[in-house]
Amino acid sequence: MDKQPAATVKEDRPISTDEAAVVTWMLLHASVAGSLDHLASSVPLLRVVGRCACSCGSVDFEVNRQTLPFRPIVDATGQNGEGLEIGVLLWGCRELITGLEFYDMEGEATGAPVVSSLRE
Repeated sequence: MDKQPAATVKEDRPISTDEAAVVTWMLLHASVAGSLDHLASSVPLLRVVGRCACSCGSVDFEVNRQTLPFRPIVDATGQNGEGLEIGVLLWGCRELITGLEFYDMEGEATGAPVVSSLRE
């Protein structure tokens, strides 16, 4: 049976401090698309325009009203505040960040990883 994608809930807010810390770390340390250091300066400008309806914490971003389909550009893992493994993907391209996805690696993990636990 195919898993259905979770519904997206619309939001309109600036990126949070915690989200920005995760995105910045990922850009600087875990790129799968070559150096993405140049995107770090755009992180404070990101706006959250949607979030996953479940409790995973995944969000979609918009910069200057641009939202296009992209691919994973950064891949990392870490632990949430309860010590459970969380997978983390940053979506976008070499010019733009479009999403931050958290996924469970242990069957019950939710939420964002603690930045100090992140690793490639």
